Amino acid sequence: MIRHHLASNMGPSMVGDAGSIISGKKVLHVEPSALFGELKLPPSKSHAMRWLTLASMDVKPTKVAMWEIGKDVLAMIDCLEQLGIKWESETIYGGELSKPSEILDCKNSGTGLRFLIGQSATCDFKVSLDGDASLRARSSLQLLNSLGIDFKSNQKESEMPIDITGPFNLKNVEIDVSKTSQFYSSIMLMTPRTNGFNLTTKGDAVSRNHSALTWRLCQLTGAKYIGEPWEVNCPDVVIPPDASMMSFAKLAGLDITNAPNQKESIGHSLENSVLRDSNDLITPMAAWLSLGEGGLISGAPHAAHKESNRITKTVEMLSKFGIKATANIDGILVEGGQVPIRPDGIVETYGDHRMQMTAVLLARFCGAMIEGVDLHEVAWPSFLEQLKLCGLDVKSITV
Repeated sequence: MIRHHLASNMGPSMVGDAGSIISGKKVLHVEPSALFGELKLPPSKSHAMRWLTLASMDVKPTKVAMWEIGKDVLAMIDCLEQLGIKWESETIYGGELSKPSEILDCKNSGTGLRFLIGQSATCDFKVSLDGDASLRARSSLQLLNSLGIDFKSNQKESEMPIDITGPFNLKNVEIDVSKTSQFYSSIMLMTPRTNGFNLTTKGDAVSRNHSALTWRLCQLTGAKYIGEPWEVNCPDVVIPPDASMMSFAKLAGLDITNAPNQKESIGHSLENSVLRDSNDLITPMAAWLSLGEGGLISGAPHAAHKESNRITKTVEMLSKFGIKATANIDGILVEGGQVPIRPDGIVETYGDHRMQMTAVLLARFCGAMIEGVDLHEVAWPSFLEQLKLCGLDVKSITV
């Protein structure tokens, strides 16, 4: 078994009550920098995790090629390996799941956790799941309850670690799609390991492009009807670029070498500030609007349920740079024509990679010290190294 031991970013805050620095922690030290050149986008996490899940049910080997692999995807691979699925040299060898010998650590990945809940629910043995501090703060109870399986939480203050015992055997499943599409996708993806069921949804759906992507990939592997099992036959795939990361290239004022095509973009565009289907853009979009004409970001109440509450925490993080913005129930109102100023103390990023990446790109104007030195590695391992090649003055220091 190939194991990936990934260091957690989570830990005590490096900023005291009055903004004082607590010593002995590593931070990113960024100085004002002029950037020139191009960036290469990372492979799409959304595509990678769906293809890995599908390929884990295909009895023949499937190649899933990625030019680099972020920590969220590595955590998913590691958990699948613990369930008896082999990964070697970009090839996944699928089949039946086997009882893991230890807790599956989903690290920072909400998508990985939710997809693994679905897969684990089909097993006739106990599977235990856990994650880092930010993942422990996110709830998956709605998915667990909808599946009608036995589960036990092992912490009073968090659902995780959580023990799941299947097998799933419901004939009718209803899932709320108003806060996340991940539950719906998880249920679709578990279908080949079940005897079939009727699946209905309730609520106003969010991230509809993500659930549509799930179903499209299921169909490419042989699915005919939602809730009806199929024999998974995966093609070899090359994971496309992550379109949501184009927002950071735009914020940096840099070109990209591998723009995704329209079909694979899952609706991610800074030109559309109604984020019902692309709430991951809320933090870099707010920063981008502040530097330009300003505007109202709306349609994203579900952004409050990500690694951090991306509505309120984005406003807090921007304020450290002197940027004025107002949090609403479903988005952010941003004033335009603003100029970032150097923050006092360390900029908190709340265990959220998109918060850290946005802070780094704001710091290129004014300089800053930013916590979460490797948070970007969740989705874009080469992010900082590429920016350095484009002229960013950034280094990790201990304070």
